[in-house]
Amino acid sequence: MDVRQGSVIQITRVSETVVRDDTNEKACISTCWAFSRLVTLYVPDAYFEWRSDWSKERRQDWREKVSICFVMMLFSITFIGVGGLLPYFVCAENEVFQKIEGGVSVEFNNENMTCQLLSILMYSIMMIISLVLVVQCLCSLLYVVRRQPHIQENETSRVIVMVPCYNEGTKELQKTIDSVLNTTYPSENKVLLVVADGIVTGAGEPAPTPQLIATLLGYDITEPIGMFDCTSIGNHDRNRARLYCGEYRRNDRNDIFLRYMVIVKCGLPRESPDPKPGNRGKRDSQLLIIGMLNRFHHGRTLTGLDQAVIDVLQTRCLMPLETVKYLMAIDADTKVDRDSISNMIYSMKNDNKILALCGETRVENKTDSWVTWIQVFEYYTNHHMKKAFESVFGCVTCLPGCFTMYRLFKEDNSRLLSCDEVYIRYAKNNIQSLHEKNLFHLGEDRMLTTLLLKTFPGMKLSFVPEAICYTVVPKSLSVLLSQRRRWINSTFHNLLELLCVKNMPTVCCISMKALIALDLVATLILPASLVYFFVNIYVTLFLGTALSKTSLIVLGISIGVQALPFIVRSDVTYYGWFIIYLIAGVPVFYFILPLYSFSKMDDFSWGATRQVAAVGMNCHDMEVNGHDTEAGTTDSHVDNNNIRRTTSSTDPHGSRHLPPCESVPATSPGASEAAMDVELFNEFMK
Repeated sequence: MDVRQGSVIQITRVSETVVRDDTNEKACISTCWAFSRLVTLYVPDAYFEWRSDWSKERRQDWREKVSICFVMMLFSITFIGVGGLLPYFVCAENEVFQKIEGGVSVEFNNENMTCQLLSILMYSIMMIISLVLVVQCLCSLLYVVRRQPHIQENETSRVIVMVPCYNEGTKELQKTIDSVLNTTYPSENKVLLVVADGIVTGAGEPAPTPQLIATLLGYDITEPIGMFDCTSIGNHDRNRARLYCGEYRRNDRNDIFLRYMVIVKCGLPRESPDPKPGNRGKRDSQLLIIGMLNRFHHGRTLTGLDQAVIDVLQTRCLMPLETVKYLMAIDADTKVDRDSISNMIYSMKNDNKILALCGETRVENKTDSWVTWIQVFEYYTNHHMKKAFESVFGCVTCLPGCFTMYRLFKEDNSRLLSCDEVYIRYAKNNIQSLHEKNLFHLGEDRMLTTLLLKTFPGMKLSFVPEAICYTVVPKSLSVLLSQRRRWINSTFHNLLELLCVKNMPTVCCISMKALIALDLVATLILPASLVYFFVNIYVTLFLGTALSKTSLIVLGISIGVQALPFIVRSDVTYYGWFIIYLIAGVPVFYFILPLYSFSKMDDFSWGATRQVAAVGMNCHDMEVNGHDTEAGTTDSHVDNNNIRRTTSSTDPHGSRHLPPCESVPATSPGASEAAMDVELFNEFMK
């Protein structure tokens, strides 16, 4: 096989690295426990007797939540006191102050030393905030002038596109799969890998997600390559998975096709009464693939599922795993742009120090409701201001799971995503503290990003604005509250983790760690700062107090730097979204969401974000419907006119003949269990 030099990893047996527990992490957990007990000392254990359903661990989570809310209150009181009450009482004769984006503008004529110190403090804060905003704007404008060429040489690398899914419907799945199919990246160099997290039926959907995937791709759900035993995280340490493969084609273009593999986590027989058998969470789905890469890249013993996936890649997909250099992760409701993969891989190959990168995520359903309206500009500014700024440091602090690409190994054969340090820490299952639960249960994408920053301080995490995807955002306030509760709480705890990362980069005397600390403080005082802002607006408008010139300058800078990027890009439609964001979005994002999130910090559920059917379809019904589907019944959402699917070498549509899939060797680990698992699962289906 003709493979470019340097694009193949040399597989050698490597002993497993002993990853020791972080002593700083243990000390941090102990400190949090002691502080939470101190803050909630007035609440005896007897208080919880009326909550008999609360375990000891649940009670400790509540105490830690209260302690964090206490810290938030202290920071807010300090901010209001130093910025408002103290100047009012000490310098009442001559003060004029205004809250601007986290800073306070105060004009003093009093010769009192305290007033002078307060004046210096407040103007210093304003200057720092203005400087950060201006630098963010400049970083964003740097990306306007760069244009990446698309050259054929950059499209020869092999990439696996991983799509974890849960309860998505046919419309979402088809949009995502078709977008990967229609990318300009060569069909022979990309493979779609779908991981269905359990047999779950989404609310309003006619069938479980695995069956909808089978209907869309055109394979027989009753005829998997095999069933395999696998380990998992969470309350169940074991699971079972089925593997399928085939080729997804377009009728109007013979040269456009998408080879795919589908892993369905179907659960153990004892999970049959459960409405979500096999469901273990998104992190578990990611670990199935990262674990396989870890064992393969280090030349270790493979599981039965590992061996089957590797065989399918080599014989069906014609893409040996050792030649796959990149792993792209997208969500099952994400629509990727045609040039997205090409742009990402070009950036990777143009800078060998880039470990991972993300693109711009845009709102697809902009006009569905007022809730979607306020998110349009927020998504835009978070990418073109915050991520562009962090990318200059090579330190993007959140690589979203909906649209990220990872480098699997370096030219010198060093393992990256699959290294022991990242895999073992990311697979942690003994999660006890509130801090860890927010990291691993609610913010797995951010936690993986943090682990990469900790493990590879010399490499970059970057942002590529030319790579674009579209996602469906919440259109009701209840769903937005659930989503942002997870995001805000996981962000707060990941910022704490990032403060412990050594060797954070510094650019032009600006320390990334200092900016993270500033971001952490801003998160704590966000609601208080908004209240203070409106109080000062009231004082100015109705009590006749004039704003200082410095305050007006800072206000102009804070608004102007957010508007300038889309003005330069000629994105005139964002004028309207910007105004909507200022009027309706700021109160929601700066006040309602932070307060709600911190008050629910001990809630680790997904809430209203992902609703499932009240009565799920069992496995037997799914298998029967799979037969019916193959017999000709199709879902009304599926456009069958433009798509051709093939799952065998005798496809009636005349698609390319594929070599047969090799079975798992009898000598491979888990092979003997595989046959038994198939029999057990068939028994379970009955």
